[in-house]
Formats: sequence, C-alpha cells, structure tokens
Amino acid sequence: MASPSAPHASARARRVALPVVLWVFGLATSVLLVGIWGRTVAVDEPTVKDAARVIVDDELAAQRIRSWLATALSDVVGSDEEAAEIVDEIASQPAFPLAVESIVEDFVAALFAPPGEEQEIRIAETLAPMIPLVTSELASRDIDLPPQQIEEALDAAPVIELDNGEAAAVTTAVEQARTILTRVVALAAAVLLVSGVTALALAERRYLMLRHLGVRVLISAATFAVLFRVGAWALDPKRGRSPLLGGGSVLLGSNGQVFLIASVLAAAVAAVGGVVAWRRSRANSVATQRSAEYANI
Repeated sequence: MASPSAPHASARARRVALPVVLWVFGLATSVLLVGIWGRTVAVDEPTVKDAARVIVDDELAAQRIRSWLATALSDVVGSDEEAAEIVDEIASQPAFPLAVESIVEDFVAALFAPPGEEQEIRIAETLAPMIPLVTSELASRDIDLPPQQIEEALDAAPVIELDNGEAAAVTTAVEQARTILTRVVALAAAVLLVSGVTALALAERRYLMLRHLGVRVLISAATFAVLFRVGAWALDPKRGRSPLLGGGSVLLGSNGQVFLIASVLAAAVAAVGGVVAWRRSRANSVATQRSAEYANI
C-alpha cells in the first residue's frame, strides 16, 4: 500500500526540480540564439568583409599614398618641401579618396583570397588616375613635365606583396569559428530539447508550460535583437568609435533576422499552447458544471 505522504513528496520534488530545469532551459535558449546568430554571421562572407573593411584604417592608407607620391615627386621637382606641398594640394582633390579606397579594397580582398593565390597591390596602377592632377598642379607652379615622365616617376612606387599566411590565417579563423559555433548550436539545441521535455513532464498543466516555454524563448529573442541593435549603434564609427569597434558594429548590426524568426516561431508555440490550455480549461469547467448539475438532480 502506498504511503499517504508519497504524493506530497512527489509534488515537493516537482516544485524543487522545475525551477532548476527552467533555468537550464533559459541558459540553453540564450546560448542557442547567440550561437545561431554567430554561425549565420560566420557564413555571411559579405558581412565579414564589410567588418574587415571598417577595421582597416583609411587614414593610415592615406598617409602611405601621400608618402609614395612625395617620394616620386621629390625626384621630379628636386625639393622635398615643394613635393610635400604638391601632395597636400593633390590630397584635397576628389580623386585622392578614391585611390585610398582602391588600396583598402585590394587589401581586404587579399585577406579573403583562396590559399595559395598570390596577392599583390600595384601602387603605380592605383596612382595612375591622379597623373592629370599632378600635371595640372606642376603646371600651376611653372613646372612643365609631360605625363609620361610623371608616370615613370610614379612607376617607382613599390609593389606590395601580401603574405599568403595572413590571408590563410583570416580564412582559417573564420572556418574555425564556423566549426565551433556549429558544435555549440548542436549542443545547445540538445540541452534545450531535453530541458523543455523535462519541464513539460514535470508540469501539472503541460500546455500551459508549453506556452510558458514559448514566451521565454520569445522574450530572449526580442531581448537579444534589441541589445544587438543598441550595441551596433553604440559602436558605430560615425559616433567617433575606433575602426576596430566599428567592425564590431557591422557584425552586431547584421543578421538580425535570426532573432526575428526565432521570435515568430516562439510566439506560434506560445499561442498554440495557450489556446489548447484555454480550451481544455473551458472543457473541464463545463464538465464540472454538468457533473454538479447531475448530482443535484
């Protein structure tokens, strides 16, 4: 014969175990959502390239171009000071930022080049569109040089050979991130499933618990969506942040559809659980009322 205290002990065990299971479910939900988002970012090569593009310092590239131009022109005009003045004038022209952008784009493309592919940046080709500007600026200083001679001077600019090891390191890091995040997502999904099923088994009203679990996931997804958008705004380089933080802003602001999809699915689960629980509760109420009416007959 079962002890009368057995049901009370079972109920007490449920009350103790259920909060722990729900805590594990919440933790697994957070890890799963962030893991799926991170995995999506890792396979989103355009976004990763955009982040790398923001990290690369345009000012440093501009300084290098100014240095190469000054070195080439000093041999032409015979004065380092005058060459520096000419470069300052050229740098104020619209074509100069385009040259900077071209070099930065070439550098970022090289970082994601396939392993074994030789990568180099020919500075002379990048500076070629500025030859008319150089010619015009020299003419304004009564220095008459044909464009061919200026082109020969710019040809002395170095050819930057990029180390394949750097590109391989970036590609390898992205691939490793994908592998690690895939494992994290799989583990978190398994824990989420087990803890969710356990919570349903421990609950007295399972469809109400299903609604509760759906609401938990919905709130978590919405919270991460808001936090990531705020983080992207806070790290935006337009607000004076460093290029490195600006790269983080690009990543945080991308692939927000992951949290949106999770929110929609969680809302659907919560709605199904709520509707079924309400219908069952209503049916039980009607059945109880009818039983009471029959008992009074």
